[in-house]
Amino acid sequence: MIYTVSDLHGCLEDWKSLLQKIRFNDNDTMFVLGDCVDLGPDPIGLLHDMMERPNVFPLLGNHELRFARCVRSLPPEANMENLADYLDEETRAALAQWAADGGQRTLAQYLALDEEDREAILDYIGEMTLYEEAEADGVSFVLTHSGIADFDADRELDDYPPAAFLTAEPKPGMEYFADKTVIVGHIPTHRLEGGTAGQILDDGGIIYIDCGAAHKEDGGRVGCLRLDDFEEFYID
Repeated sequence: MIYTVSDLHGCLEDWKSLLQKIRFNDNDTMFVLGDCVDLGPDPIGLLHDMMERPNVFPLLGNHELRFARCVRSLPPEANMENLADYLDEETRAALAQWAADGGQRTLAQYLALDEEDREAILDYIGEMTLYEEAEADGVSFVLTHSGIADFDADRELDDYPPAAFLTAEPKPGMEYFADKTVIVGHIPTHRLEGGTAGQILDDGGIIYIDCGAAHKEDGGRVGCLRLDDFEEFYID
């Protein structure tokens, strides 16, 4: 079976509950459509768990990209106590903005790792793809974190810049392909026209699966879609 989930945002226990609920096994495939870090309680723990599962395939989200950019230049001896000693003005501003957008726990957990583990985390993020294509029961899918900005039906997916897959904001009613269904995260469904808190929004040509796992105060939860039969699974 092929599953897809998005925007887990550090909700490690919800992720584990989801895998148990769907009885995820070695014969299954899971695509995680980005934004695994920030906001939630255990972003680094979530990445560690995903790293151990060879049949889990992560896509890059804008939060992973910001995380990697903010910490890549930090030396191994940097920690939360001495962090300011290694920051220039530009890096300090970037870190402050990232922290304000939910990155503080990710940063603290990352700096608590040893050098080898830090490198493994950044290598894992560096290997994340911008999009994936899948087929199930005769239906073709394109999976991306946010959609495809400045879409052109005659343009190959490999010809788009990375930002096109990270910051797009497709609106319900849009369609990318006549013969492929696009699945996206990035924007919680309760913020979409016609969307409902904590509920996958299937709009025909585009399916929105960011159900707001890190926004439980707004009724958000983890939502997962099985591509083989379009069955939906939720973790409250």
